[in-house]
Amino acid sequence: MVVGAVFIAVRVATHEPETVDAGQSESVVESSLDSPPELAWAADVRTLTDNEGDVLLSMPYLLGQYYGYGGFLSGDDVMIGATGYPLPTSDPSSGAEVGAVTLVGVNPDSGAPLWKTPIGRVSQCAPELESVLLACWGDRRVVSIDTSDGALVADVGTDFDVNGARIVNETVFVSGDLDGTPVLTKGTPTAIESDFRRTFEGSADFSSVYVTPDQKSVMLTHRGDGTPQYIYTVFDLDSGKKRFTYEGDSVRSVGDGLWLSSIGSESGTVGTQNLLAADGSIIRAIPRPSYGASMYPSTSAKTLSMFLGDGAYDPNTGNELWRNPAMVGSEVSGPQSALVAVVGRIVIVADPEAKTLTGLDIESGREQWTTPWEDAYWVRNGLTDGENFVFGDYRGAHSIDARTGEIGWSIPQPEGVDPRIMVVSSAAGHMTRSWGDQFTVYR
Repeated sequence: MVVGAVFIAVRVATHEPETVDAGQSESVVESSLDSPPELAWAADVRTLTDNEGDVLLSMPYLLGQYYGYGGFLSGDDVMIGATGYPLPTSDPSSGAEVGAVTLVGVNPDSGAPLWKTPIGRVSQCAPELESVLLACWGDRRVVSIDTSDGALVADVGTDFDVNGARIVNETVFVSGDLDGTPVLTKGTPTAIESDFRRTFEGSADFSSVYVTPDQKSVMLTHRGDGTPQYIYTVFDLDSGKKRFTYEGDSVRSVGDGLWLSSIGSESGTVGTQNLLAADGSIIRAIPRPSYGASMYPSTSAKTLSMFLGDGAYDPNTGNELWRNPAMVGSEVSGPQSALVAVVGRIVIVADPEAKTLTGLDIESGREQWTTPWEDAYWVRNGLTDGENFVFGDYRGAHSIDARTGEIGWSIPQPEGVDPRIMVVSSAAGHMTRSWGDQFTVYR
């Protein structure tokens, strides 16, 4: 998961597919949140680098530019930061170009550096740590780092422009573009094309390729000639055989081999949504679609349902399990998912208009409790210990007992901090609060 002051990743109606894992367990901390955690450490760039003038970059994104904020990529027992020297610029609002980047492994308990690895100029690293190896890229090269000790495993050049790389177990997937032709490779860190190199037919306006290893699929995206915006073609990852083609404004993988498509979302509205089977056939329309809450703190006693629109659906079959209008709220851009967390047997939703937080039973969708909350419109992000949900709003960080709806404790905002840029999240099993170029860890 990505933690930082700005990069809270919620993708809606984009051309890049997004995976929603029905068994996800996100933003979970190891210790109890019954009482407020205490500040353990604050990130200090001076302990992370020996170079005067270096800054903490917004790992894993925008490593080639600095906009005044930083962040970390979190693993199970290590936090990974990035430092670099921002070059002089006449317009700071457009970002300062960054020279060579150094990755730093950080002890999540103390904030002390565990290792430091220079990797040269890169633009980004993979947004998730899916194995002990991490891929980063820039220009026409892919770098692989062992995050257990910081060892530079590989630095491989390519003959195409790299726009994505990920390492699952020890398999490396690299996507990119060669003069308008989408390219996908699969291999090892030292030989990224050892399994295959595939090219796909591109389009004049826009085309990209994206791999979803857990779905054993590859998605090719072309820009359409109007409405819908895009044409999606899904291929089998192993054989390369085409599975289906679908026209829409977004298509993303959900559940266990299913897909969610949206049509009519090109103008900032949610449009309509259909749930597709693995072969692209329509299983059902989502009766009340919404921008999805695909990333939310969750730990459940049972395999999570898919929460789409105002309902819960079986992640294997797409069958509707229950619906509750409280799952969707109204926004200027259209219906928005009200889901903020899944904790144990409770689905927590926020209602900005009623100024309430509500707990719904995960099996039936029936209301279990309702708690008045003035800043319900600003409840976002957060973490859980399996019993409590901790979230941020305009006033600070707060804990709510998912079983009863009772507020447990609150930590006010730091003096002078703009609450709009404050993020309450988790990293390596600890609660974090970050804003601007500040990053703090609690335990």
